[in-house]
Amino acid sequence: MSEDGSSRRTFLKGAATGGVGVTLAGGAYTQRARLFGGGDGTNSLSGPDHITRLVPDGQVTDRATGGVWADSGSWRDAVPGDGAHVLIPEGRAVTLASELDATYRTVRVDGRLRVDPTAASRLLVDTLVVAGTGTLELGTPDEPVQRGAGAVVEFTDDGAIDEDWDPERVSRGLLALPGSTVHVAGSERTSWARTGTAPRAGDRSLSLAEAPTGWAEGDRLVVAGLDPDENQDEAVTVAGVSGSTVELDRSLSHDHVPPREDFDAYVAVMDRTVTLRSESAATKRRGHVMFMTTDVRVQHAAFDSLGRTDKSRPVTNPDNGTPPDPDTPNPKARYACHFHRTGIDATEDPRVVEGCVVDGSPGWGYVNHHSNVAFRDNVSYGVFGAGFVAEIGNEIGAFEGNFALRSTGTGGGPDRRQFKTDREGAIDDFGHGGYGFWLQSPGVAVDDNVAAGHRHHGFVWWTRPKPDREKDPEKFEGITIDFANFPVENVTGQDRLLASDAVTDGKVPSTQVRFRSFAGNTVFASGGGADISRHRFGDAHDQVESYSVVDEFTAFNLGAHYSQWDSRRVPNEGGAQGGQNGISIRYSANVVVRNPTLVDGVGGYRGVGINRNHAPQNLRVENPDIEGWFTGIRAPPRGESPITGGRLDNDIDVHVIGGGTSNRWSSPHEVAIENVDFGDGGRASVFMGADLQDDLYSMLSPNDSVTLEGTPLYFDSQRPDVVPFPTEADLGDVGGDELGDLSEADPAEFVGKSNRELMNAYGLAVEGEPLPDDAGARSDVLGGFAAGSNGSRDAPAPLDAVASTVGSAHEFGTLAQGERLYVYDDAEFLTVPGKYAGLSYIRPEKEDQDIERPSGYRLDLAEPADVFVAYDAESTPEWLTGWTDTGDSIGTDDGTRRVFKKSVSAGTTWLGGCPDTYKMYSVFVR
Repeated sequence: MSEDGSSRRTFLKGAATGGVGVTLAGGAYTQRARLFGGGDGTNSLSGPDHITRLVPDGQVTDRATGGVWADSGSWRDAVPGDGAHVLIPEGRAVTLASELDATYRTVRVDGRLRVDPTAASRLLVDTLVVAGTGTLELGTPDEPVQRGAGAVVEFTDDGAIDEDWDPERVSRGLLALPGSTVHVAGSERTSWARTGTAPRAGDRSLSLAEAPTGWAEGDRLVVAGLDPDENQDEAVTVAGVSGSTVELDRSLSHDHVPPREDFDAYVAVMDRTVTLRSESAATKRRGHVMFMTTDVRVQHAAFDSLGRTDKSRPVTNPDNGTPPDPDTPNPKARYACHFHRTGIDATEDPRVVEGCVVDGSPGWGYVNHHSNVAFRDNVSYGVFGAGFVAEIGNEIGAFEGNFALRSTGTGGGPDRRQFKTDREGAIDDFGHGGYGFWLQSPGVAVDDNVAAGHRHHGFVWWTRPKPDREKDPEKFEGITIDFANFPVENVTGQDRLLASDAVTDGKVPSTQVRFRSFAGNTVFASGGGADISRHRFGDAHDQVESYSVVDEFTAFNLGAHYSQWDSRRVPNEGGAQGGQNGISIRYSANVVVRNPTLVDGVGGYRGVGINRNHAPQNLRVENPDIEGWFTGIRAPPRGESPITGGRLDNDIDVHVIGGGTSNRWSSPHEVAIENVDFGDGGRASVFMGADLQDDLYSMLSPNDSVTLEGTPLYFDSQRPDVVPFPTEADLGDVGGDELGDLSEADPAEFVGKSNRELMNAYGLAVEGEPLPDDAGARSDVLGGFAAGSNGSRDAPAPLDAVASTVGSAHEFGTLAQGERLYVYDDAEFLTVPGKYAGLSYIRPEKEDQDIERPSGYRLDLAEPADVFVAYDAESTPEWLTGWTDTGDSIGTDDGTRRVFKKSVSAGTTWLGGCPDTYKMYSVFVR
């Protein structure tokens, strides 16, 4: 509903009940205040003004005089009954010391409501409002609610939310208004723990790394599963505790053994002595918790089945954009544990949430929105969209030592629902895909957390500002964003930024602010490790001391990512938004990845340790420990991207693509690989491929460089006899970019000329120069050459070499039923005619399903051969018109493919692209 429409509806409702002149806890509200906003500067209908109007004085049925809730003398008339609207006035205090049976419509606390920490207590209420003068104490640090007692606040379900009374649907939950005090403290306990010995199927006890605090018989535990493609979490109950040994009520059904001894298995405890919970399991009728005040400390509490915002679909009250079906309400900001605009003053003490558990939520778990909050040692379990969230980009505080376990999510990539003009549902509604941590703000410290069991990434940094008020679409529709939202007083160590034109009214865009801290975090059993996007893009520079640092990041047992349509998304899909990426860096610059430990490990397909899309610049990798992936590191295409020290042991350790997007407005592509220990479990230390179909300037630019221990490396496509543009169609694929200051030549003149001829005529060649005379093959460098080398090349006869025209990687296989089609996918050949069985074939990368693949191959043949192409589209691309349709087909579980044949001479043969399908064809030779 529009702001004007909602305001008018609320005003008319208030007028019908004398609302314009109703006296509330905060005084009289004028018609203008009702219609146009509250003291926090936000739309009053979503802020404290609207909430206060839900509990006016004129609605109160029962007023407390002070004392124990269940005593009649504590009330003006009698103990409130079912359906009551209760007020605890300012200056009055009420103690809850029993399990009440009555169900209350509203409770407004202007005074003080506390629980007896030694008694079992329960409050059943639809909406609990703590006003600006009020205090809610569900235990305190000095007097926590004891084990054997227990305090429960249950948000009841007496039907659908009354939209005539509450058009914004903010009721049903705990709402703490500005100025209020909320203290919650259950008995202390270890929230989650590492095991000292990895649990195995059949074990009936857990051996923890340290003795847990506060665990006892009857506590519910969840042992985190380690399989990325199957939920193997195990819910068990404590039968007894002796030191660091925890006896269980039953034997475990699964192994929980990490792939290396220096990794851990994990277990979380789900019970607390203070519980806030929903009566209803129906998403639209659940309770939520919203803190709008700075005086909040919540310790060792459970938020059980809370949250009403449904991240499986877009919200219906976005600040920008067009939501789908706004008549089916799904308002944002109704989360399990939510801090809503409590302020980002770094000189104040942060709000604190410590040792808690969020168990089940259809949206988000712990949420920091425009606030300063320290979330420490908490657990989220079974939260749909994201367990821990920094929402719009200016938040400060910390996520430290938390454990985010299990999210199912929509399966949409991180960028899905990004704002697009006039696109329904594209409203900047993020954090829905199934993540452990969704981090819009670089201002929060994110240290020593664990994320496991997520549909996609454990951690997502998406630091482009997210407008939480209506903005001009031109200011935030693109990849970068030009409105300032992050206060300069909260920026440290970036003097260059603070002296730049990015400063506006004392603020800078959050996309340009470096990470406060991102260290010691771990991901396992998920569809991805960490995704960093929209971070410092367009601000590349060489001041390394101010770069963002990803330090001591660990990821293992990462598996497939399945989209919202349940199709498997390979690592490079959507520009590195697919599954099995240890760290994915997109539209970002100035990042150091220091001491990462990335271990692939489960399933018949392997991904990429550190991946990227076409855009990152200045990515430094220091002391990596990366093993078991198909590709360890895909080097960025722009800027200085050194890889120094550490250990790499993958099929391909470093994949370098030249001639890509390092255009004349970007710094040169410089990849220096030094002091790296290359393991012996792979096929190549470096795989090199040149992109001949992207940007003409960068393909011919002389400024790029790749070195291995100081030795220059050269791409196969730099060979003097290579013809980069054999036909006009190939030049057309490049796009005909202007050559800038490289040459005044007409690109059409390049067709049919070799690198040697281009150099002689125009002073241009692929990567700036033809292969030097002193360069030769090197056994651990595929697709390229090294200065001073004279080794062998890697290709089965009769192939001498193979190169993809977009620089992608490939393998070689022997054609047979059961062989995989693609490098990054488990699709297989199902039926292979006998006359083709046993031939050598090229296994390509499976690329992005969102685009038609333009790429092809260049084959260098040592002798004449028959070349076969198995193509899946019904239409035949122009480059295949001269080939023979054999009438044969090959069956795969990625579609049936027609077989085309051509007899070719020794030398170079070019194969075209796939203009009508995203599926790369299969090539085999005889």
